[in-house]
Amino acid sequence: MAFLFFNFRSMGLSEALANVGELKGVVANTLKQNGFTDVVNTQSEVAGNKNGVRVSILHLHNVDRQFWQVFMAGGDSAATKQTLDDVVNKVEHLAFL
Repeated sequence: MAFLFFNFRSMGLSEALANVGELKGVVANTLKQNGFTDVVNTQSEVAGNKNGVRVSILHLHNVDRQFWQVFMAGGDSAATKQTLDDVVNKVEHLAFL
């Protein structure tokens, strides 16, 4: 059985970062540090794989320094949701946010 989960939040960019591109770089490094493989940081997403789960994070500009951060995870096990929750928690607690 396949599983697909998502989470989202609206947020403002910290003054510690010049733009969303810098944030995406930090998020990509966070994924790598937490055991994700095949991590990509493209114009459309930051994504990576871990234990058969693919996590993708979109950053959608809203206005000024405000944007939506959309987290999605797909996988073949019930661990898919826990993997997504772990990533959301790590990203939400980055020191500069």
